[in-house]
Amino acid sequence: AVMRVIEEPRQATTDVPDAEALIQEARQSQHKRRLLIGLVVLMAIIVSGVSYAIVGRPSARARHTRTSSPTKTVAAAQTGSYVSPKDPYALAFAPNGDLLVVDSGRDQILRYLPSGKFQVVAGDGKRGFSGDGGPAVRAEIDGPSGIAAAKNGTVYFSDTGNGRVREILPDGIIETVAGGGTLPLGTKVVPALRANFLTRWGLFGLAIGPNGQLYIGTNGVYRLGRDGMLHWVVGEVVKPPRTWGGVFSNPAIQSDFIPAVRLAFDGKGDLLVAGGPAFALYEMTRTGKLRFVSHFRGDGYWGSMAEDAEGTVVASLRNGICRILASGTCEPIGPPPMAGFSPLDAALGKGNIFIGGTGVAVSKDGVIYVDTNPGNTFTSVSAILDLRPNGSVVALWKS
Repeated sequence: AVMRVIEEPRQATTDVPDAEALIQEARQSQHKRRLLIGLVVLMAIIVSGVSYAIVGRPSARARHTRTSSPTKTVAAAQTGSYVSPKDPYALAFAPNGDLLVVDSGRDQILRYLPSGKFQVVAGDGKRGFSGDGGPAVRAEIDGPSGIAAAKNGTVYFSDTGNGRVREILPDGIIETVAGGGTLPLGTKVVPALRANFLTRWGLFGLAIGPNGQLYIGTNGVYRLGRDGMLHWVVGEVVKPPRTWGGVFSNPAIQSDFIPAVRLAFDGKGDLLVAGGPAFALYEMTRTGKLRFVSHFRGDGYWGSMAEDAEGTVVASLRNGICRILASGTCEPIGPPPMAGFSPLDAALGKGNIFIGGTGVAVSKDGVIYVDTNPGNTFTSVSAILDLRPNGSVVALWKS
């Protein structure tokens, strides 16, 4: 026989919850928790957005300084238009081999391409000030003068009319690195972005020192330190030297330099400065003293300088182009223009005589590039010329 055991169902009680009710209550609690979490996340996003709007995004300079690559071509991310130069004023080579041209007539920075064209690197052609933090090709510039290129591809130029030194980062973004403030120069240390370059001395030559830091020529020479400060290197006159020649007894910071128009470093790390009321060329030795090198033109023009691949400074002087030797003398390159009709004169055309260029640059293979400006020469044309090691001269461009 099979015994069947039948269990009577238990009676529900008021103190024992129903299983379905518990499941439903759990689902409702989970739903509420999800809603609460979502609300908290949404509030966090809103608060973060408001804080971002109030505080502001990181500066363009900080963002692009972090992301810029030293292997990129200057302004590679921003394509400028092709133009014809107007008044070339200064030249420099970028690390990638681009010949950079300061065009004071166009208020733009150009680069010369192997195709023979000139492309805009900075400036929209409108004289004024705008564009920091954005593409350099859309920025307004006023009367650019000096130019220098760092090893990482950053290009610096003197935006003289705006009293600023500005940089073009390798990705084509433009920023101010010095000037635009109200603090007077003349003290030994000045915050770079608070300095006032809109003075009677103006803002001129630039150079990259052996330490990779930027040197700025105005009422003397200042070094832009990594601390964001301008450090006085060569100062304005305290006691003018009585004679021109030898090494001055005054330290460089107390010597006659108003203004310092052109700067260059040689292979020894010595700083060469063209300027002063005598329109002369000086060398600041490693002892901090100044040595007289040569006179430039005496009519308000100081010439130009550039370091070649061997560390020798090439200068464009009143009597032509020369190399500045370790002895402090200038060795002429080619026949002086005033001594007769030279290849430089021939490149300019009949009736034009080359006497010193407002800009000079030397390529890695030894080709010397110079520009002319009718205001500073006996020529009626503006031109960019290159002087080959074999003595031949080619005009890259003429007005």
